[in-house]
Amino acid sequence: MPDAAEPLLANEILDTSPTFVVGIDACGRTVYMNGTMLGALGYTRDEVIGQDYAAMFVPVRDHEVLRRIFGELVSSRGTTYNENRVITRSGRELLVEWHGRPVYDDDGVFKYFYGVGIDVTGQKRIREALYRSQQRLALHFHQAPLGMIEWDTDFRAADWNPAAESIFGWHREEAMGRYGQELMVPPETRPYVADIWEQIKQAKGPVRARNENITKDGRRITCEWTNTSLVDEEGQVVGVASLVNDVTDRVKEEEEMRERARAQAATIEELSAPVLDLWDGVLAMPVVGGIDATRATRMTESLLDAIVRSSARFAILDLTGASTMDASIASHLGDMVRATGLIGSECLVSGLGPGMARTLVELGVPFSVKTFGSLRAALRHAIRAARV
Repeated sequence: MPDAAEPLLANEILDTSPTFVVGIDACGRTVYMNGTMLGALGYTRDEVIGQDYAAMFVPVRDHEVLRRIFGELVSSRGTTYNENRVITRSGRELLVEWHGRPVYDDDGVFKYFYGVGIDVTGQKRIREALYRSQQRLALHFHQAPLGMIEWDTDFRAADWNPAAESIFGWHREEAMGRYGQELMVPPETRPYVADIWEQIKQAKGPVRARNENITKDGRRITCEWTNTSLVDEEGQVVGVASLVNDVTDRVKEEEEMRERARAQAATIEELSAPVLDLWDGVLAMPVVGGIDATRATRMTESLLDAIVRSSARFAILDLTGASTMDASIASHLGDMVRATGLIGSECLVSGLGPGMARTLVELGVPFSVKTFGSLRAALRHAIRAARV
């Protein structure tokens, strides 16, 4: 004899199943609803049995769809699958994935159909959020101003956005599956890039590099790269994502700025120790501003070179534009005077005003050299002496 406990066990299992279970008769009335579905909707069994299922639990906008599904169940005698919304007591809508089939009596007369459902509301939200995220990522990927490239672990292109097409000249279809070395790396740079590639695969964070690349049409460009390894759940590297920016124009501008700076520095240095050829055999060096040890050395070298080149008999140090006079400056000027004398030229000093002269006296600086109040007076003396 069958065990009387079996129906009770089966009913208990059905009632506590983690899925929704509902039975609906031919008139659309609820004839059964398990405990799981009752709990989710917020009703008791007495409140739902005998009630119009669609009117009580289905949004009006879904009634026509539900009638069509019921019709298909009755006529097909098969199983249907669909998703539709179910309303809870509080008015919240749940999205339920249903699997339904009709039940017939021994004479083949339709009795009711039942559905087994899974609440996929949370899953739906997750899928929609994931879809939106994917859409945003796709939009970012395709509209980003930086080149975005995905590589497999063998350094073959797995994805290639429009900015990368613009930078390197290869269309996505041309680049897919090809090795990065042959797509964009000049032969002489390949050993360096190979080392960087190994660093990327072993690094836990981004690896940045700047190197020369080559475009499809053979142009040499300079690119800045930010590369990050892609790791699966087990910690295995499955690919590399790269952001690339063509900085060729910026590098050129930086080099031009450095070249201008070097040229300006050379001009400033030249102007800080100018030597003027005033007359045959007569040179002059205007001293403007202050003099430190570095400038004094540069002035001395410049003056001595000019004297040797021109075989000048006289070299005039014009102090008209000098800002101050102290022991240090006087010592530097004394060194210049002695140096010019050693190579056979006489040094004259012009523009030595009363203040500077008084300072020299107060400091007790020996300054045995012919001095003149102005450059014109010193030049006149030098020209007359040169004619003798």
